[in-house]
Amino acid sequence: MEIIITNPIELVVVKEVKQSVNKITIISIVDIPSMKSVKATTLELGAIDLWDKDEYDNIGQWTDQDVITRIKSLYNIV
Repeated sequence: MEIIITNPIELVVVKEVKQSVNKITIISIVDIPSMKSVKATTLELGAIDLWDKDEYDNIGQWTDQDVITRIKSLYNIV
């Protein structure tokens, strides 16, 4: 049996994995000006898109503290 969907929809097909962490270890940060993108790789969370497109233009010259603040903001860490 098949269910035909005329207007394709996005579905979550991988179960959510929750993990309790008490720190986030940043392995690398890559700034890619040609793609207007800054990405971080962390041990606990994997790859994180920090800023791209307009956000990339708005952040300008970012600092390590900007990265920390951004990650905390993205994951609602107080």
